[in-house]
Amino acid sequence: MEEKRNLVYELSNWSHGAPEMLQSWSRQEILQILCAEMGKERKYTGLTKLKIIENLLKIVAEKKSQGHNTAKDDPVDHYLPTGENRASKRLRKTDHPSRLPIVANNVVIGNSGCDIGNTIYCKNSACRAKLSQEDFFCKRCSCCICYKYDDNKDPSLWLTCSSEPPYHGDSCGMSSHLECSLRHEKSGIAKDGMDGSFSCGSCGKVNDLLGCWRKQLMTAKETRRVDILCYRVSLSQKLLVGTKYYRNLYEIVDEAVKKLEADVGPLTGLPVKKARGIVNRLSSGPEVQRLCAFAVESLDSMLSKTVCHVSSDYGIQGQPHYH
Repeated sequence: MEEKRNLVYELSNWSHGAPEMLQSWSRQEILQILCAEMGKERKYTGLTKLKIIENLLKIVAEKKSQGHNTAKDDPVDHYLPTGENRASKRLRKTDHPSRLPIVANNVVIGNSGCDIGNTIYCKNSACRAKLSQEDFFCKRCSCCICYKYDDNKDPSLWLTCSSEPPYHGDSCGMSSHLECSLRHEKSGIAKDGMDGSFSCGSCGKVNDLLGCWRKQLMTAKETRRVDILCYRVSLSQKLLVGTKYYRNLYEIVDEAVKKLEADVGPLTGLPVKKARGIVNRLSSGPEVQRLCAFAVESLDSMLSKTVCHVSSDYGIQGQPHYH
């Protein structure tokens, strides 16, 4: 952040070409620097990216000419055409500008422009959870295995530690990418004694896996894209590899995998053919989606007849017995 601010100060000396240079930056990066220069957060939804860049360069040039490092109360308004100025003020009244602080070099600056200490906030714009100095990842939105977050999080591709049945008890509430859990040895997926369940990558608590398995097949049976169909069917197969309790469910999915592979090749990685095609144009597509729906129906039927016993009736590592 500080390096980019310094670069903006250098570019402001250029007689021409500075706006074009900044066009390669994202709108969010430019807005973050603009808000930092102003000492407060503002929304500029009515302005184009180029106009925001021009305003930023003017503010920086003005601050340099005046020889101080603080912006005026609202300097950007002086550079807006009359109509845009009014629109900006209307937005301020009706859209309630965000009260979230701005993160700059992990030091939070509030709307007042005052440094409120070394408080750190999650860099994920959809989260912004408050972090302690000891936290090296956000426990609210990031994976507890790889410590990364998704910009557009798909809950069906995450596993969460919870106290939901059939595995009651204290939970840490952390989550992990499904892919990370499949690779993580301690998750126990497809291991003896963990049939249809997984261990939290953070606290080790046993959690249900069948709900996630069901989500993969629901997505697979409703998608129109071949690549998504292949990916979700492949995941559902991996989740029940080596199963004993749910062998019949695994066999349904395995049949779907074989039909897909006959059309597109191995499902490891991206399918080698027709990866971005339409399911209805794939010869096995409708049949594979029928099998996905059948697998979901079979699971629902099995669970409706299942009586989950608690406490003394729990099996190895909290695995309930199904009768």
